[in-house]
Amino acid sequence: MTATPRPLPQPPPPANGLPRGDTQQEEPSPGRGSRCPACQTPLTDELTGVLDRRRWNHDASQALLQARHRPWPLALILVDLDRFKDINDLYGHPAGDAVLRAAATALRQHSGERGIVGRYGGHTGDEFLILLPDTNLDGALAVAQRIQTHISSLSVQAMTSCDSAVTITGQTVSMGVAACTDLIPGDLSELLLECDVALRDAKRSGGNQTCVAGSPAALSHHGRSPVVDEVHRLADGDVCIPLARYLRATPSAPRSLVLSPESAQRLHADLTGVLGQLVRADR
Repeated sequence: MTATPRPLPQPPPPANGLPRGDTQQEEPSPGRGSRCPACQTPLTDELTGVLDRRRWNHDASQALLQARHRPWPLALILVDLDRFKDINDLYGHPAGDAVLRAAATALRQHSGERGIVGRYGGHTGDEFLILLPDTNLDGALAVAQRIQTHISSLSVQAMTSCDSAVTITGQTVSMGVAACTDLIPGDLSELLLECDVALRDAKRSGGNQTCVAGSPAALSHHGRSPVVDEVHRLADGDVCIPLARYLRATPSAPRSLVLSPESAQRLHADLTGVLGQLVRADR
């Protein structure tokens, strides 16, 4: 994920995300039954336009019952935006909102008419759920690959202050996929748990990849081994050091270390000195 500063346009552009080369984007539209008929409570997420968790649970449970009685295959994809907290910390929450809207649009686009897309954490968080009726594992993996390709090509414009803006590119996602064919789980929670385990595997392996429930193999959208992000320069000149390769993966572990160029040089000098001492001690 990178961001390029740009002059403030007149008027300011909408905070949206587009594949490079596109010039317009459909606004999030209300999902089926966007309000509860009894109490008129919104059943879609206001920011992204996908179903909220309550409505998603209802629709997904109905699809599970249909799959059990037909029977037909069923697949679930959990999607997590990699390093999303870094966007909020570096460029502000409006930029994070713009990335969420762009990602949600991509998910809806590639999930098909029968796909059930919702926000995993209710109205917060950077995780999404996609239930795919009448879809086997191969079909779900094909959907996941199209989503990864689309999101990695996004160019998201966002305001960082009243007089400055950035274009955010290079966003990646991690995904967990679970599919059931002959054996349909007793309830939705079992399928969610399997998929969540696979998503955790993808995140622990460095992100930007898809893991299948019950399989140790991780598939990156490049078709290679799991990729761990490299050290890179940010738009403001700071140095971002991904920590997945150095730290044990825990929920509280930081994902990256951002240093000024001067601090990065001091860290390099300190590490070089320590490593030199280790080499001399081994001799």
